[in-house]
Amino acid sequence: MMARRLIALVLVIGCALGQQTNEDSRQSFDSLTPPTPSVPTAPGEKQFRVVYEWNVLDFAFTNEDERAQALYGGHYIPKNVLISDCKPFANRLYLTIPRMLPGVPATLGYVVRPENNGRTDPEIVPFPSWEMNERGNCSALQFVQGVAVDKHGIMWVVDSGRTETLTRGKDHVVCPPKILLLDLKRNGSIVLRYQFPESVVPAGNNYLNKIVVDDAFGGFAYITDNSGADPGIVVFSRRLTKSWKVRENNSMRAARNAVRFGVNGTELNFSIHIDSIALGPYYNPNISPDQPVVDTLINSQNYERNVYYSPLSSYHIYSLPASLLRDPEYNARATPRDILEAVVDYGQKQSQTDGMFMDNQGVLYFGLLGEHAIAKWDSYKPFTAANQQIIAKDATYIQWVDSMGIDHEGYLYVVVNRLHNFVAGRLNPLEVNFRILRAKTGALSYVYTPDNLFNSDGKYLYSGASGEPFADNGLVYQYEGTTPASSRLAAAGILGASGAMAATSFAGFIGVLVVCAVTSMIGRWSVV
Repeated sequence: MMARRLIALVLVIGCALGQQTNEDSRQSFDSLTPPTPSVPTAPGEKQFRVVYEWNVLDFAFTNEDERAQALYGGHYIPKNVLISDCKPFANRLYLTIPRMLPGVPATLGYVVRPENNGRTDPEIVPFPSWEMNERGNCSALQFVQGVAVDKHGIMWVVDSGRTETLTRGKDHVVCPPKILLLDLKRNGSIVLRYQFPESVVPAGNNYLNKIVVDDAFGGFAYITDNSGADPGIVVFSRRLTKSWKVRENNSMRAARNAVRFGVNGTELNFSIHIDSIALGPYYNPNISPDQPVVDTLINSQNYERNVYYSPLSSYHIYSLPASLLRDPEYNARATPRDILEAVVDYGQKQSQTDGMFMDNQGVLYFGLLGEHAIAKWDSYKPFTAANQQIIAKDATYIQWVDSMGIDHEGYLYVVVNRLHNFVAGRLNPLEVNFRILRAKTGALSYVYTPDNLFNSDGKYLYSGASGEPFADNGLVYQYEGTTPASSRLAAAGILGASGAMAATSFAGFIGVLVVCAVTSMIGRWSVV
């Protein structure tokens, strides 16, 4: 009798264990679905609308006397000020104002989101402060063109360190290039400051431009450097506080057939190398998109992401695996042919592109400069003409799409800045030269892509070069080598969070086996 009660108890525990693991697995798989904005998209919100526009850009000086002194002293020359990048966070739109010409008082600032400000041409507030935008102070920001905001509210700010890039002469500031991490939830307090080594990003001979951030293994930044001498993708590891550069001459340099093009009647001859960049969603490179899902666990092991990029002077979009970019040891020993073989050429688009941005559903938005248009492409589909959908086109309102960003409500913001006229010295202060457009997408930024199961930070522990733990996590680096285990290497033999899920599922499977075995025994005992 006692034996039968014990057997019944084992049955109950086995069934409960199997049921619990199944529920846990379902919850884990549900968490792989990309989040979407909480507010649904109304039909009218899908159309692009102008939310801000300026003839010339102005700043929030303390008072009119300060503005007058800046104008008189040449520290503020309105016709020389241009906005380049735009990234929304909370109730602000953060703008970059690169110091291409003299008279730019601040290189990073913000305006309030349209719902909270009645003006359509608001003054730009320097960020984090006037002091942190002081020209000539190498501890401050000198030339910021690209920024990125991660899902924790940390802004990654790239400063190339040199000013007046469109003028000749000796009155230029040349500071060491750097990257700053600013906490937007604490009004821009500095979380980390890193100066790029001369061997990776030489001072005075670089053009750090666009940036995307990857949350894998403690955080990485991929930054385009379209300098004429040494173009490439600069990679920065936040956890290792180390940087390196990836070069590939065939895909990262300007194409000869794309250096000449026209924008609204202005003929241009631009030989500009790698410029725009975007980070795609996770996927399993060993599974075809058309392959039916048989094993949910195996299919969910999405351990790779693509980094998409394009030279401005090019009709093509390319990509490299993020895991390859994240591996400095591989890049140190790889030959140019090794890198070339990893590049994917997706094919041709209708025109050149400056700004592009990926959402968390895998849709890439990009500008078409010669077409005065904004297009989108679902990166899960082939890059054919039929799959490149133009979503906005206007020869007046869309003259040079420079950058994009998506906020927490799913609004896509687009900066249009007439860069072709700015470079040619043809900006007319009596016309609208700078616009920010906005449309609802129904998706969020790429930084809200579901966490990669193979990139669980709990699996990879780090320390500094001398063995002491990093201050931000207090853990010990256990990987054999000098680099964090890339997702490409981790997938070969290391199970991350999915490994724990698999173990749990295996425990449930064992529970089922126990139930079956015990049931069989009960049958035999009953016969006896």
